[in-house]
Amino acid sequence: MADPGGADAELRHLKTPGVAFCVDVEEWFHSFGFRTPLADRNRWDDAPSCVVRDTETIMRLLDERGVRGTFLILGWVARKYPGLVRRLASEGHEIGCHGYWHDLIYTLTEEQFREDVSTAVRVLEDAAGGPVRTYRAPSFSMTSSILHYYDILAECGITTDVSVMPAARDYGGIASFPRDPFLLRTRHGQMRCFPVSVMEVLGRRVPFSGGGYLRLLPLWAMRRGFSENLAAGRPGMSYIHPREVNPAQPRLDKPPVWRVAQRLKYFKYYVNLASTQRKLRDLLRTFEFTTVGNVLDAYPFGQEYEIRDGKLTACRS
Repeated sequence: MADPGGADAELRHLKTPGVAFCVDVEEWFHSFGFRTPLADRNRWDDAPSCVVRDTETIMRLLDERGVRGTFLILGWVARKYPGLVRRLASEGHEIGCHGYWHDLIYTLTEEQFREDVSTAVRVLEDAAGGPVRTYRAPSFSMTSSILHYYDILAECGITTDVSVMPAARDYGGIASFPRDPFLLRTRHGQMRCFPVSVMEVLGRRVPFSGGGYLRLLPLWAMRRGFSENLAAGRPGMSYIHPREVNPAQPRLDKPPVWRVAQRLKYFKYYVNLASTQRKLRDLLRTFEFTTVGNVLDAYPFGQEYEIRDGKLTACRS
């Protein structure tokens, strides 16, 4: 599909700092929406593994451009492959936490959530040899009904959160959330919140910046999305999963044809895998990517928020 307006060539050479490169480090079978035997975590250790090799592929792509990113690693992966965590940390990438078991966090009680995060942080810090302070909920599953879970994150030592998609989506998304990074007061200290990048389409917020959108959307749409955010003075954030650079990965069982929603998810899960590396190389040439920490350290935070009566509320000056 052609880039309308003829802006493709100009955007291809655009160099603008302030886009965080995030990798959600999990296995090829850590999915939602499919009824599969591998939904049973007791079977995970016996499944074929791709996460180390696929993560190394992403590392090579980043090395081509001298980019360092934020790798948000599942605690279960870190326990099984601590050498991968050590290598990422030693090569200058930022290590973040993606929980331990890859559960949707709104399905967890407060105590279960606290245990999941604290266990994952402990395993990651042991492997990385340093503090882990950045968190992303699996499938962006921080929702408006559990905003008080930010207090638990802060209690576990998390000081930066990248869990919210500020648009409607499956398994999460808070369409009313700020699009700009902001400071959040919690009972255990201040937290930096960095919402995932979305763009405006016909007056609606639309996700575009990673995962299945990376494979479904044409490159010009992704460039326009990041450029829209950067032009507004708002840093961007991309995200990817290791399996998305591996067209030869094992396949989950295809849902029956009458399970329409699951079939659509299955399509999105595997569509255009062969295009991922080409698109990533293009985006890495077009924009200046770095870690979440580097982006936020340079960001001029303004409005501060707090959770009041279960809602995100601007603090009074």
